[in-house]
Amino acid sequence: MTATPATSRSRLWVFNPGHEEALSIPPEKRYTLSKEIRWMRYELSSLLHLLASGDDLIYVPTSPDGVPAHLLRATGEVLPSDCILPPSLSVILWGQDAHIVRELRECTLFTRTTLLLPPLTPDYLRLSHRCASYDLLEHLIRQLGYPQDLLPHWVKAGADRTETEQQLRTAITAVASRSFGSAEQLMVKRPYTSSGRGVFPLPLPIQPKHLEALVGSCMRCGSISIESHLDVVDNWAIEYTRNAQGEVFFFALSHFATHPSGRAYLGNYLSSPQELWQKLSSYVGENTLQQLIEVQRRWLKKELVASEYIGYIGIDLLFYRDGEQLCLHPCVEINLRTTMGVVAHFAYERYIPTGRKGIFRLERGNDESHSRQRIPLLTITDSTHFSAYIELAE
Repeated sequence: MTATPATSRSRLWVFNPGHEEALSIPPEKRYTLSKEIRWMRYELSSLLHLLASGDDLIYVPTSPDGVPAHLLRATGEVLPSDCILPPSLSVILWGQDAHIVRELRECTLFTRTTLLLPPLTPDYLRLSHRCASYDLLEHLIRQLGYPQDLLPHWVKAGADRTETEQQLRTAITAVASRSFGSAEQLMVKRPYTSSGRGVFPLPLPIQPKHLEALVGSCMRCGSISIESHLDVVDNWAIEYTRNAQGEVFFFALSHFATHPSGRAYLGNYLSSPQELWQKLSSYVGENTLQQLIEVQRRWLKKELVASEYIGYIGIDLLFYRDGEQLCLHPCVEINLRTTMGVVAHFAYERYIPTGRKGIFRLERGNDESHSRQRIPLLTITDSTHFSAYIELAE
């Protein structure tokens, strides 16, 4: 299975995590990535060998400590610096943003190669904002009857700090009064963020220092959302693909783990597509799952009609406990990009023997543990900042 629709032209795969935050920075301004994100880009780019094939290349940016940018073959091997590149390359970005486009255009690796870059359209920007998740969730509530109180309160920055503070107080009071969710804290999310970044708990009752910080964050970002802090039990995603004709297709299910404090990604549970379908269906019922996928798919097709976007789309779900009842949240966020769930899908196809299961793990640090049940996906050294591997189930 190829990772994107087949093309006769060689592709250049680019891993640019954190691109959502970059979308909030005007293209004419220089955007400085955090050191952690720069290390992620440098060390984890080689994971794209799971998606690349044939004559594809993988871009590895300059490291934070000055190792020059270079290219990898689809196999993950370093491409010699004297290799002649194809006259043109179709660029496949992890996520679209103007700043990575500028970086690629300025990179001396491509001075003799034409990079065919995807367009960054207003519709892509609109659906990359967390407000799009609100719109889809509202649609699912109307169409399928999910609880109205799942909707976040979006607070737009006021004319000044006083107006913004009043709006935040109103939203906090409204969300805190809901019949479910934690009575001790709420969840706050910035607009252009995902995968646990820009997501943080807000302790209750609200303290002056927390309110002051929240007002500042809202005025800097233009808006923030206030949501119930749910008792999360399990995390899933539905992965889709969109082709050049504008059709949206179901691609795969993703079952993943997050850090309880902020929902930062930890790894994926690896099973066959049939087993993942059976497990999720056992929670919600097969008809309910099929109906949810169809309503999401149709909404995505309609909303992306003018976007020119081609690639993956992930919609995160979660199960939460409300008293003794296990409930489904059908749209936590929309990821208009490649996701680790997609990477995990291809990791399963390549490395997991038939009939076996495993876990795809992404961790900070240089875990050099050796086991016959562990398959490393990256080269690990004493100075490594991230490790990725598959752990086969017994």
